Amino acid sequence: MIKKSFGLPLTTTYQTLYEVPTGKKAEWVLLYLTNTSGSTSSFSVRYWNNEASSYLQLFDVYSLSANEFFKIGGSSNEFVALKEGDRIEALDGAGMTALVSIIEYNDIIQGG
Repeated sequence: MIKKSFGLPLTTTYQTLYEVPTGKKAEWVLLYLTNTSGSTSSFSVRYWNNEASSYLQLFDVYSLSANEFFKIGGSSNEFVALKEGDRIEALDGAGMTALVSIIEYNDIIQGG
């Protein structure tokens, strides 16, 4: 098990925040977005299900006031299970940053 966090400033096109590497599975445990701009902006977050080759829109043009933050997850037993090739993507109108926290596991059980 490896705990990781990934963050980046968002743009007006979808960016990959995290993609499950080959031979791994993961738990997505936290999404944290901050609006560092001086005005209200909107963000969108989607999940790519690699096995089904399709997107699931989680948040679509969700409004966030200037200098505010949005947090989902982070508590015990709150996670989204991800498989190899699944990914989390996000975009915003202007001035937001995103952070995701992940726990990665080997997809093959060792020793049994």
